Amino acid sequence: MSEAYLYEFLYRGRPAGSAEAPAWHVVLGRHVTPPGASEAQFVASGALTPAQAEAAGFPLSAVLDGIDAAALAGRDAAMAAAEAARRDRDEMAEARDVAAAARDAAEAERDALAAQLAALQAAPAPAAPLPAVSDRQFFQALAQAGAITPDEALAAVMTGVLPARIEAAVAGLPAAERFAARMLLSGATAFERGHPMVAQLGAALGSDAAELDALWRQAAAL
Repeated sequence: MSEAYLYEFLYRGRPAGSAEAPAWHVVLGRHVTPPGASEAQFVASGALTPAQAEAAGFPLSAVLDGIDAAALAGRDAAMAAAEAARRDRDEMAEARDVAAAARDAAEAERDALAAQLAALQAAPAPAAPLPAVSDRQFFQALAQAGAITPDEALAAVMTGVLPARIEAAVAGLPAAERFAARMLLSGATAFERGHPMVAQLGAALGSDAAELDALWRQAAAL
């Protein structure tokens, strides 16, 4: 048999000015296992007057304390459930924001890659390197461009004598570089567009990189 507990409390109030005092009663409950039974059964005491309730160990003060404790426990449980729900909601919102940020980052990365791909597709193909040209092609192209005379072109190919403008360009180099420059320009049988001497020679002749490229293409076609 279990201990008795407060099962029901009924309070009957009275209107203001009533001569009749408020009244209350309680119903106690307990669980009893009858002889031969395997499960306990609920048994109610019936309505007890205040005197009967106090005699059973349930004075009004204890009854009210029990009701207050149960009400506060219910309130605390409800508040705890609400707080747990709020935390769950906040965690879901945070997870949603993280997922949205990851999605935005992935979309931004995808867009950046697409832009890079589009730029690569739109970029012009790199120009093929200009071929080497022979000394004959080189000096003939200079003569056709008016940079040197035809006679100077023939002399450069036949005897290695440098045209006047090219000789002046070589003379303007530092003394330590002049011999190597004359050997290259007089004795080379082929000229590379990328050789450093070409840029120096072009500057002396007043030609920029684009003009030298055009001269090289013209020479290669001769």
